[in-house]
Order: sequence, then structure tokens, then C-alpha cells
Amino acid sequence: MRRPKNARNTRRGVTLVELLVALVISTIILMGMGMVLVTLFTGMRESRDFFEATSRVDLIRQLSFDARTGNAIRFPTVDGAPGNYAAGGFVGDQIQFDSLRFTPPNTTDTVTITWESRRPTAAPITDPYTVFRFTDDTPEYPNNIPGDDLFTFAQENITFFDVVRQSADSFTVSLEAAHGGESVQVDLAVTLRNVIQ
Repeated sequence: MRRPKNARNTRRGVTLVELLVALVISTIILMGMGMVLVTLFTGMRESRDFFEATSRVDLIRQLSFDARTGNAIRFPTVDGAPGNYAAGGFVGDQIQFDSLRFTPPNTTDTVTITWESRRPTAAPITDPYTVFRFTDDTPEYPNNIPGDDLFTFAQENITFFDVVRQSADSFTVSLEAAHGGESVQVDLAVTLRNVIQ
């Protein structure tokens, strides 16, 4: 049977113009999704870096807690003086104070608590510090015997640790830590609480 000449073919394909339009729309959608993913991953990385930097600076809480038990600053010895020191091939800042420790049932002992930052003397000034905390059951004053200091912990990657004595019972400390592209800084004024007048 013959088809009439004027009968139209009802099956129609996709034109080149339609295909190009679809490709452009798909590309725009994919680029938008890509931008969202890049922003999401960047935010996640920045949040992680900020958390890491903040967790390092969090050691300032322990320093504040120690100061509540303090009764005399041993180093620096002069009001207004920075806690700069150099020893054992290292440079850094140090704050050292005697503290009262309660010993059950009803006595107190004096211990010396030392906080210090260390960086090798020959290291570039851009290198980070490690901040250490020491305790000493035999007070440093009047005899300073570093060999009996008990190391308690160390925190690496501290980019700035600066101590200045303000008076016999107060000091300021500036602390900064960085991780990736994030940086956190804390400036704190600390007063010893168990001061013996």
C-alpha cells in the first residue's frame, strides 16, 4: 500500500539548536553545583583549621587556673619586665610563680609552677614555639634547681607567647596559634589569687 505524498512523518528528532541549548543549561547547572561544593569544602577546611588553632590556645585556661593558686611571681623579677629568657639552646618567654597546693587533710605545700615557650636559638623567628608547663615540689626560691622540675605537658605550634610582669601578683600574657589559614589570639591579664601580703 502506498502512502500519500502529503502525509507527514510524525517522528521528529532533536535539532542541533535544541541540543546546544540543553548543553548550555546543563553546564550552568553543573558549574553552580561545583561552586556550592567548593564553598562547602572551603568552609569545612576553615572550620577545622579554626578548631585546631582554638584548641591550642585553650591552654590559657590551665594557665589561668594555675594563677588562682599562685602567691608570688618568681620570674620575671622586675615590674614591667618581659619574661624573655634563653637557656639550653632555646629562646622564649617564661612566667614562674609559687603556688599553694592543698594536701589533705588540712595542710598546704608550696610548689613552683613554670610556664615557658621554647624555640631553638638558631631557628628563624617565624618558627612556632612549644609551650611547656612544669611543676616543682621543692620551690625554686631561693635555690633554682631546674633538674627537679616535673614536666607536665607541652603544646606545639604556638606562633606567639609573650609574658610581661605587671606587679608582684599580676602579669599579662599574649598567646597566638595558627593552623592552615586560620589564626587565634588571646590577650589576658592574670592576677595571682593566693597572694601573701
